[in-house]
Amino acid sequence: MQSVVSARVPITRYLALSAYWFGYSFHWFFLLPLLMPADVTRLVGEAQKGASLGWLAGLSALIPLLLPPFLGAWSDRLGKRMVFLISGTVVNVAGLVVMLIAKDFTLYVIGYLLVQLGNAVASSPYTALIPDVVPPSERGRASGVMGFFQLFSQIAGGLTAFALGGSRDGQYLAIIAVLIVTMLITYLSIKEPGIKHEPTRMSLATYLEPPYRDFRWVFLTRAFTETGRYAVQPFLAFYLADVIGKFEILGLKIEGASLALTLLLILLSVTAAVTAVVSGSWSDRIGKRPVVLIASVAMAIAALGFAFSRSYELAVLMGLAFGLGYGAFVSVDWALGTSVLPFPNHHARDMGVWHVAMVFPQLFQGIFGQLLDAGNASSKNGGYPLLFGIAVVFFVLGGAFISKVRSVR
Repeated sequence: MQSVVSARVPITRYLALSAYWFGYSFHWFFLLPLLMPADVTRLVGEAQKGASLGWLAGLSALIPLLLPPFLGAWSDRLGKRMVFLISGTVVNVAGLVVMLIAKDFTLYVIGYLLVQLGNAVASSPYTALIPDVVPPSERGRASGVMGFFQLFSQIAGGLTAFALGGSRDGQYLAIIAVLIVTMLITYLSIKEPGIKHEPTRMSLATYLEPPYRDFRWVFLTRAFTETGRYAVQPFLAFYLADVIGKFEILGLKIEGASLALTLLLILLSVTAAVTAVVSGSWSDRIGKRPVVLIASVAMAIAALGFAFSRSYELAVLMGLAFGLGYGAFVSVDWALGTSVLPFPNHHARDMGVWHVAMVFPQLFQGIFGQLLDAGNASSKNGGYPLLFGIAVVFFVLGGAFISKVRSVR
């Protein structure tokens, strides 16, 4: 299959293509760091909050870990992307409704499993749209727009949380509304290629073959970076409440760890969005590997700084530093993934596997949660430096492994 688009793609096409990614990121911005920690604490209690949250997020990640490659292969055979986007979003929304109304932990878990299932169905074939409709010479630009939308959605999410005054019901309803609207924008604006492919062998051995050499290294780079992020992101609300305690910055006092985390994430996302815009196009000129290396160093330094932060102002400063690095990483993330695909007729299948690198690290959240609880039990707040230290190691590994990629600058 030849590239579907050869001429320069209008920026409006990128905006429409990225619309669902905005909704996807808005969705996870609320769920993982804001809503789920508070919900789990309310349902299971303080003593088990870390392990319960970690195992819930970790075990449920088996769904987006195992399904995407098969969903992608199915999408390639049908020549369809949008039917998965629509049906997956419907299931995702149903799961959010169940989580909203759940009064016990078991029902809450069922709702979250539905969310993961629907999200995997919708997002896996969707990831193939960039290599489907964007020429290789502009994938850095397209990736930068995707990265900007991912980060801008977090700014919008934070502002929405403040506007809603931390209302739990309001936040769930906001997620549902944004997810539906952005899905419809992408569905109505982007014409899928509609090219069917014959069924092919789907096995792990496929990705151990020589044509997938660079794909494997890019996969590991993304997996290590995301592992570093997931080592701390789900537990940031606990970190602020337990370690920082008082939330004041430039004379502004903030009530509660949830709103303090919201402001931190907004500021982090602002710096990340700025970096994403610049780095996406920049990477088309200087190469993507240097951008990933610089980003990894910045994220590692920020994670180390968090481990020693004892004031909210310093924590915000570290968040800003992390945002600079993470914005640069997400700006080239999609471009890297699409640049190492060896076979054009397997875009959805291979991008489904690439997508696994983002969710595979979630499997370890149960272990991270238990380490947090154990560290806190052995010494006051002793688990948090341990998690930040783990994050530093994985960010460094992510930067180191990008040097192994040969076919991409």
